[in-house]
Amino acid sequence: MISLGLLLGMLGLCGVSQAATNETNESSANGEHWSIALRSIHDAHLLLNQEATHSQLPASTAKLLTTAYIFQVLGAEARQHTLVLGTVEPTGKVTGPLIVLGDGDPDISSRHFPFVEKTERGDPMLPLRSIAKSLYARGVRYIPDGIVVDAGKFPEDHHIPGWTLDDQRFWYGAPVSALMFNDAMVSVDLLPARRAGRFATAKITPNPLNTIINQVETVDQQGEERPVQLIQSGNQYQLIGAIRANTGGFSALLAQPDPPYFAALALRQAAEEEGIVVGPTISVDRRPSSDAWRARYPGTTILAERVSPSLADELTVANKVSENTHVEVLLRDADLWRGGDGSRSSAMQGLHNWLIQSGILNNDSSQLMDGSGLSRLDRLSANDLVSALTYSYQQSWGKIWRDSLPVAAVDGTLRHRFRDLPKGSIRAKTGTLRNAVTLAGLLRNKSGEDYAFAIMVDHFQGSEAEARARVDQVVRDIILGKSQLSSASDSSTHRRRFGFGLPKKPLSAARSA
Repeated sequence: MISLGLLLGMLGLCGVSQAATNETNESSANGEHWSIALRSIHDAHLLLNQEATHSQLPASTAKLLTTAYIFQVLGAEARQHTLVLGTVEPTGKVTGPLIVLGDGDPDISSRHFPFVEKTERGDPMLPLRSIAKSLYARGVRYIPDGIVVDAGKFPEDHHIPGWTLDDQRFWYGAPVSALMFNDAMVSVDLLPARRAGRFATAKITPNPLNTIINQVETVDQQGEERPVQLIQSGNQYQLIGAIRANTGGFSALLAQPDPPYFAALALRQAAEEEGIVVGPTISVDRRPSSDAWRARYPGTTILAERVSPSLADELTVANKVSENTHVEVLLRDADLWRGGDGSRSSAMQGLHNWLIQSGILNNDSSQLMDGSGLSRLDRLSANDLVSALTYSYQQSWGKIWRDSLPVAAVDGTLRHRFRDLPKGSIRAKTGTLRNAVTLAGLLRNKSGEDYAFAIMVDHFQGSEAEARARVDQVVRDIILGKSQLSSASDSSTHRRRFGFGLPKKPLSAARSA
């Protein structure tokens, strides 16, 4: 293995004096910590090892491990089938309720496939209007007993350990359910009223049957702002919170509190627009069942079916734009396929077992509480991430999985980064939390050599943008092979350029817990 000091010198990262080491130990004690690994895709030895086995916050780079596992279990061509069941009389009347059977499809949305550069969407109601047209074509005209949603394929998750209450307000922390419509989110744009004490003006999309009631208040400059969020109140939703007058307003993608119920509301609206009369009753059955649908709902037939994009397309979206709930749903689908019960604990155990058996995870301090990396309890090392990347070259699904990663200066979460480098030099998964910035993937240096890399910094000093810039500069120097050497005593240049030193030992276990 090339020594760390020699390689850093070759890459222009400068030598490190004892003073620099002392300074970094102080920085680590104050919170900031780096884990860096660089490995040739053809060699198991680390070429760059900066605390590479130290486990810390991975943020969304955890999706690398989870999506690899999902590919391994389900295969690139797997699809989910959302079924609409019922019994139709010659008169067009459905006997009993219309049954919507959730199958763990995270992409019941108007998202365009295949993914190209960035997310493109149409009218969010399109997928349910398509189902409604199918129902009408099958002769359905009247559903007096309303709609029942069967969302019991796997247990719903509303409170994943390590997800904050603030996360759960927004689209990226929405509940994990076997039936989700429009990514389990609602787009909200608010303008404050001219005077305090009045409701803000709200644009809410989608808002099926106008079920969401706007109750966001306008307060004066001394008034207390309150978080804007969507809550469920009986059979209705309320948009609550408070924003100040004379501000530019508020825009966000908020989480649906009850995705299956919201999907049923949207289907009812779509059916009524198609000319189908639907009774007012909507219910959600969350009871787990291992029975096939024919045994659960005897006498019914398939009246409409929504088939998902291929798993390859779904995971491309999940990795390119970092869709948390998509990964969580597909992880539970994989768990059911392997024989688990689809619960979070079962899904995480299956993932953990595979990571151990495949040799990707061999660090006792590494752990995952979720599949998406949103949990603040997750811990991975740079070596864990690099191991997953190199492991993929031995797998049949490896190329499709690697192609799902964002390409620098081209698409996804790397679309606006590394524009000064040749396109295609970097294909990597990003990760960002309030106190962690990570980047892990594949790079090609100026000599055409390919490497797997991971760079992780958590509890960083300064702003998120500054931390990301420091991570990106390390990547640039590896790609460009800078060779400017400096004496071991000239540590100030290193500190000015990168702001981190080379600690001799990882932080204490208490710091990582």
